[in-house]
Amino acid sequence: MCSKSFRTASRYLAVVALFALPLTGVANAAAVPDSIEARTQRIRNGAGLSVGSWRPEEPTGFRHEGIPSFQGWLEKGLDLHLAWLNTVGYWHRRTTWTTSSVLTGTTSNERQTHLVPTLTSLCLFPFTTPSSAIEPFVNAGVGPVFAVQKEKSTGAFGAAENTTAIQTGFGIRAGAGVDVHMNSAFGLTVGGHFESASFDEKLAGQRMFQGWGGDFGLTYKFQYH
Repeated sequence: MCSKSFRTASRYLAVVALFALPLTGVANAAAVPDSIEARTQRIRNGAGLSVGSWRPEEPTGFRHEGIPSFQGWLEKGLDLHLAWLNTVGYWHRRTTWTTSSVLTGTTSNERQTHLVPTLTSLCLFPFTTPSSAIEPFVNAGVGPVFAVQKEKSTGAFGAAENTTAIQTGFGIRAGAGVDVHMNSAFGLTVGGHFESASFDEKLAGQRMFQGWGGDFGLTYKFQYH
């Protein structure tokens, strides 16, 4: 009796094992691509900081002073050739001019313009993979641009008037360049781009700031081992 029960149980176990083996193979096959995909995406994850020469057109009749533009970003890999870039930039220009009046005399004017673009870009490495030492790329992105404008007017008798305006506009940036990987973690990036920021109302006498610029920066790839 026990022998018969044992044989019956053995048959059931054999049937279960027969159906379980293909399911186990499917599960293992599904796990491998997921693991490869995750590793492929992570290999491009990183961050960077660059300084640029972006100088939008300057209205005539004023004196303009500025500093280099700056941009920082986080890079999220999509596959061997694509990555998302979430960027934050900063640009500043100081504009001065004087006006004269018979009643008030000469008035000195100063305008401080600050732009902070926060763009999301798609970056394409068409010819290389992350293991390459030198990687040409092209990228393009859009997003909001925050602007702060401060104006100060000082009259001949020392009276000063200050105003501040804050606006949100729309930014576009497209460029190309080359990443040079010095090792698995650190690298250099150099390139050029076209960038514009447009606003509904005039900011610093303009509704649109646009121009070409060059970039030079440092990159870092996140380490997972």
